[in-house]
Amino acid sequence: MNTILLILLLVSILISLFSYIKFAQLKQTKAILKRFDGKKIYGVTSSANFFGQESKGMGQVRGNGVLVLLDGELYYEMLIPKKTLRIPFDSMVTVETPKSFLSKSKGRSLLKIVFKNEKDENDSAAWLVSNLSHWKSSIEKIIESK
Repeated sequence: MNTILLILLLVSILISLFSYIKFAQLKQTKAILKRFDGKKIYGVTSSANFFGQESKGMGQVRGNGVLVLLDGELYYEMLIPKKTLRIPFDSMVTVETPKSFLSKSKGRSLLKIVFKNEKDENDSAAWLVSNLSHWKSSIEKIIESK
């Protein structure tokens, strides 16, 4: 009987935790979209899993956040820890879909953007996103139109 109660307690804690995370992601998404009110938005997801930025090395924490493709830039804001990455369209070099990035993998293809950083050197960042083909084709169109 105690084992069943413990399992039920753990399941309810996990459900509460996942519900809170989803609520926080939606709240964060609304706040970000409000900041970009009036700008054209080509894509948004509140559940982009960030795999890191190449120039920052392998020790980065992977985390979920909001990825927005808007007029002029790709914007990412991680929920926890708080981190922001902005990639202007004119610095984008290419888009790739590798299975891993910085020795991290989830067994699915990732959205990898190669871009010129502030030192005018090639850098890259990668995310696990749903609807990868939409994100890839949207960013390829932007890169081609530069």
